[in-house]
Amino acid sequence: MGFANLSRKPTYNEYQLLRGLTAGDTLHYSYIFKEYYNVLCHYAETIIGEPGHAEDIVQDVFERLWQKPYAFEDLRHLKDFLYKATRNAALNFLKGAQHSKERQAKFLHEQEASGTEEDLEIIRMEVFRVIYREINNLPEQCGKIVRMSYIDGLKNEQIAEALSISLQTVKNQKTRGMKLLRMRVSPAVITLFLLFSHHS
Repeated sequence: MGFANLSRKPTYNEYQLLRGLTAGDTLHYSYIFKEYYNVLCHYAETIIGEPGHAEDIVQDVFERLWQKPYAFEDLRHLKDFLYKATRNAALNFLKGAQHSKERQAKFLHEQEASGTEEDLEIIRMEVFRVIYREINNLPEQCGKIVRMSYIDGLKNEQIAEALSISLQTVKNQKTRGMKLLRMRVSPAVITLFLLFSHHS
């Protein structure tokens, strides 16, 4: 589906990236890590509901990638590996945690009930990956407020209280942040982000 084109200025082309990764090049590995770490943590957290353990899961996935580089056919193959490995590791974590079995059953039931396909999940995570990158390029407070609102799903009042700022400041920074994002990514990505985000 050409997800590589969602980002405006890729550092490496697909051939360079996959060749370097297969060869165990640390620069290419670091690039992949920076590109996907945040969004994979977000993905794992949506499954297990625990940020700390989600980070551990994603770090283990990248450790597997580093210790045993795979010969990926294309960039889509690499993305499939990262998302599926994270999903499977998160579900395995729930299997091993007695208190989480109910959450595991709920997650699997929701996926089955909604008819969510893996391709749709990959699209959602790719959209979030692009947005995460651009949010990190926003002014600090602006990016933090956009993340708390659209990704964490907090209300304006909750954000204002958490950051000890006025409600109007939150509203202004959200408006500013979305305006900047619309200037930096395509309308299609913004539309999908708003569709997939927690923001109402």
